[in-house]
Parts: sequence; C-alpha cells; structure tokens
Amino acid sequence: MQRFFVTFPLHIDMSITDTDMIHQLTRVLRIQVGENIVLFSWDGSEMEYSVSWIDKKSIQLRWMSQKYPNTEPKKKIELYQAMPNKYEKIEYILQKGVEIGITRFVFFRSDRSQKLLITPTKIERFESIAREALEQCGGLVMPEIVWNEKIPDQYYQSTLWINWELIRHIVLDTTGNTVRLRDMESYSHMGLWVWPEGGWSESERSKMMDNGFIFARFGERVLRTETAGIVIGFGFINV
Repeated sequence: MQRFFVTFPLHIDMSITDTDMIHQLTRVLRIQVGENIVLFSWDGSEMEYSVSWIDKKSIQLRWMSQKYPNTEPKKKIELYQAMPNKYEKIEYILQKGVEIGITRFVFFRSDRSQKLLITPTKIERFESIAREALEQCGGLVMPEIVWNEKIPDQYYQSTLWINWELIRHIVLDTTGNTVRLRDMESYSHMGLWVWPEGGWSESERSKMMDNGFIFARFGERVLRTETAGIVIGFGFINV
C-alpha cells in the first residue's frame, strides 16, 4: 500500500487538491477508485483512506483506520556532515540516513570541503529524496535538514542541551581511541561529526578538542564520508 507524507491537516473524510499529489496518484501511480492509500503528517500516526472519487481537480478520500506504528528509534542521532564533493553523496546520505532513523541532518562547509553550490533547486530535490525515503521505510517523522556555510560556534559544545536533552558529540576520525558501540549504549542522544574527503583541518581538530569533543575511530578500516555516519549511526541506534 502506498504511503505519502503530507504537510496539510488530515481529517476523517477529506479531499486532496494539491496538484502535484493528484498528478502523482493519477498519472504516475494510476490509482483507481476503491484502492487504499496511507497518509501521515507530523503527529506520529498514519491514516488509511479509500479512494471514493477522482476528477481533474480533486481526489475524494473516505477514512478507514488510524494506526500508531512503532517505527521510530528510541535513540536519537544528529548527523553533522561536512559537505562532500558530489551531489550524489548528499543524496545517498539523506536517503540512507532517513531510512535508519537519523533525526536531524546538519550539512556544513568544513575547511577542506570542496566547493559545491547548494541552490534552492538542489535543496528542493534533496528534501524530495528525504521524503520519499521516509515514505518507503515506514518512518513517521520527517527529520530536520539544515544547511550552513560554516558551522555555527554554538554547535561547538561537548555537551549540548536541545529541548532538555543532552547531546554527546562524537567526532569520527582516523585518529583517537578505538571505540566499541556497546561502550555507548547508555547514550540516548548523540551528535556524530563526519569528515569531508580531505579530512579535518588542524584548526578544526583544535577547536573540537578545546571544546571536549570525543575523537573516536570504530575499527581499523577507514570509511568513506558518505557511509561513515550511516554505518555508525545504525549501529548506535540498534546497540
């Protein structure tokens, strides 16, 4: 059954008038009267509807049921991702990150990030990829996606409180102590910092160390920038 994340309020019986969604349902998916779809927004539930009428300007839906799936991770990961050198890597990070349950993405241009122009059109595409990943994986909460030219100074705190929750910041690197994920199983909210292809600069390392960040490497192999946060994040969520 097709799932769709929407930004408009859901009601018991309702009409879809969004032109893009009508096009997707009627022209791309070829949905027919009598078929069922699932809509979800921001409240942690999903609503199943039956299509009762279709015309050029609207699709009429009849409410069938409401569910509260248990698909959101109990632990939270915020991914602080230095900008990679290709758009395809950003797409991969967002797609796989949403699938495993990362709650917030903060992309920033580090000292050794290559110049990659992030236009409004590109951001719209990235958000579309994140939304499609959420619809596919069964998740319910759309993560926040933030874009920064430089990382704001207030992020450089070893223990940062957000919404009354303590975030522990871990810098993924080729240096530092080897860490096992089970050593972090007591953490409930983690910020993972991932280097660009050129690695962290000495000034970035110094700033992070001065603020008490934990530098860690997980095993002896060096992961790519587009896979490091996904692999370690998935392991942390499921440890």
